Amino acid sequence: MKLNNKILLSNTVLTLIVFALTAVGINYLVSSTVYDELDNHLIQHKIDLINQIDENASSLQDIQKLGILGSYEWIDIQKYDGAVSPNTNDFATIDTMRNPNKEVEEKSYRRLTTTINVNDTYYTIRLYEEVASWEHISRTILLSVLAGLLIWILLLYILNQFVLDRILAPFYETVSTLEHISNPSDLNETFPATTTDEINVLNSALNSMMQHIRSSFEDQKQFIQNASHELLTPLSIIRQKAERILSNADSLDEQTIKATGNIQDTAVRLSRLSNALLLISRIENRQYSLDEDVTITNITENVVNELSDFIEMKQLTIEYDFDCPINVKGNSELINAAIYNIVQNAIKYTHEGSSITLKTRCEGEQRSFSVLDEGPGIPTEFLGSIFDRFQKTQNHTDGFDDDSPGLGLSIVQSISRLHNFRCTAKNHPDKGAEVSIHF
Repeated sequence: MKLNNKILLSNTVLTLIVFALTAVGINYLVSSTVYDELDNHLIQHKIDLINQIDENASSLQDIQKLGILGSYEWIDIQKYDGAVSPNTNDFATIDTMRNPNKEVEEKSYRRLTTTINVNDTYYTIRLYEEVASWEHISRTILLSVLAGLLIWILLLYILNQFVLDRILAPFYETVSTLEHISNPSDLNETFPATTTDEINVLNSALNSMMQHIRSSFEDQKQFIQNASHELLTPLSIIRQKAERILSNADSLDEQTIKATGNIQDTAVRLSRLSNALLLISRIENRQYSLDEDVTITNITENVVNELSDFIEMKQLTIEYDFDCPINVKGNSELINAAIYNIVQNAIKYTHEGSSITLKTRCEGEQRSFSVLDEGPGIPTEFLGSIFDRFQKTQNHTDGFDDDSPGLGLSIVQSISRLHNFRCTAKNHPDKGAEVSIHF
């Protein structure tokens, strides 16, 4: 889950918890306020009753007889019965009671019990007010407030999402840049300054780290290039001297001839390794022009002709499945080297008498060249690292070039990256592996 979604989710959960607690509090507050107002209303009726009796004491009998003061209240007046102390007010809610003057059904009423003095005689007065209308007011106020809160929460969520997207945009740009760093050429990416201090610290640390990695990588490339170049001369001298020694094989014993042959073979392998490393270094340093028009099918046929001796030696069948001729811009020498390494690799790992399929596919703008062999396939644990340098999946003795340095597919990857191509490898369910270049 994205960071801004997590923040929004946690904020929403916290807001809903606060909303629930607030709803309980508001319900209590509204109910308390409404009942306070209802009690004040009853007290005001008590005051009106006292004023009316003060003006006309005989009206007490009329009110006592009728038992009504207003449209929703009725009054119960009795001789003082000691229910409350004189000059005090006692409030209570009667949940089920029937108004004897008006109602047949029972309703909830708020009751005020108090005393009054008329002509030196104390009376107990009970004033009743129907609660339903007041509770309706209470619910209306509560629902209005809660609806307002829900609208506020929704607006807050939308606003938070907008603000978080703006605030976290530099962070996601940094993450996106890091995700797209897949090869050494991407190390030149820099992370810009932002208005957020924490992201500035992160970007500054990443810039420093990238600079250090870039510097180390450049030093490594320069060292490999220099070392590979410098090794070629002494290796060439070693090979020449070994050849001279072997040219006088008649005067040498068998052990010396064998040791000299091993020296020559080792020098050849080291020369091949140096040349491969030098090629990769030159590719990564972009020392090749990429402005030639290259036809992939033509390059493929040339590569097959170059490797015809090895194909015949293993009695392999080359099958062509060209869906279309693929034309690209690039360096013909490098593309030739990439296809050469893929086909050579397929020949090496394909059993004698089997077949290798070379195919092209064009589907819209998606174009690819693939080599499908009938070998043992690529072990699952090596599928993710098959294009890494010096990665060899297994040892084979039935092919040729057993002492290869393990740089063939790494060269393919370097050439593909230089041309903005993409190379992939996969196994087929039945047998064999398929290595492809996607243009």
